Amino acid sequence: MSTTVTLINVFTAKPGKQQELAKTLAEGTRNFFSKQPGSLSSSVVVGGDGSKVANISQWRSAEDIAAFRSDPRFGEYMKSIVELAAGESMMGHTTYSHTGGVEN
Repeated sequence: MSTTVTLINVFTAKPGKQQELAKTLAEGTRNFFSKQPGSLSSSVVVGGDGSKVANISQWRSAEDIAAFRSDPRFGEYMKSIVELAAGESMMGHTTYSHTGGVEN
């Protein structure tokens, strides 16, 4: 059986900071997220309203997310996000899959 945890963080950028926030999140994805054990994928999506930026990441497990967030560099990364964002909402989803078989 395999497990995938999808984490969706939606940030509301401070006025005039949407593009800078998107760039900061994208750099974090390239330089930090993707190098973490358990990271499967991550992408940044810019909303058409001029304020929302979403970071969608997939991980092998919730434990991998917890380990990532305990990395000493995570605090500095979040400080750079807080400077640009006025708020954040978060949603998680876990998917389980397994290979089916026939029992005799």
